[in-house]
Amino acid sequence: MSNLVTRIKQFRPATLIAMLALFVAIGGTATAASGLINGKKIKNNTVTGKKLKNRTITKNKLAPATVKALKGQQGPKGDTGQPGKDGVVSPTYQEFGSTNIIDGNELAIGTVNVPAGKYMVTATANTFALGSGRTECFVTTNNGGGSSETSSWNSTAANVRNALPVVYVTDTDTVTSITLGCGIDDTNGSVGGSMIVTPVQ
Repeated sequence: MSNLVTRIKQFRPATLIAMLALFVAIGGTATAASGLINGKKIKNNTVTGKKLKNRTITKNKLAPATVKALKGQQGPKGDTGQPGKDGVVSPTYQEFGSTNIIDGNELAIGTVNVPAGKYMVTATANTFALGSGRTECFVTTNNGGGSSETSSWNSTAANVRNALPVVYVTDTDTVTSITLGCGIDDTNGSVGGSMIVTPVQ
């Protein structure tokens, strides 16, 4: 016992303070470890927005009712747009009355005006010949749309009729007018007809 007292007396004051600090530190760590902060120890309304890191709360961390509440009301319906190239567009149909035509001449039976686009044209020319001769009919377009091949008929008698079909798809998508025309040779007569113009997607 006397030896222990002697050893304690031999410790310097600085050594005793260091040992005391060590004991306090060890005891404090154990106390902190046994009292970690959890959700139950945080009081409601005590954590402010400033303590939260930006962009750390995702949609998955929110209750479905909260996510639904964050959505605004639906806005008014916008204006209806114009049909696009993939939309459904109705064909244009037009009839042309009969017009007299004389030997050696060509004339336009009628024209259909359309919005700029590419079209399939199905036309019928109703021809009448006063005598033996040749009648030719065709479709022409503007804006580089080209022209169809000629559909022809040779009449071999007087006062006879015939229908000449013409089918054509325009060369470009910039066509705005399509014309059905006919010419006649070696006789006189008359021509009329009809035309269906269908947009090509």
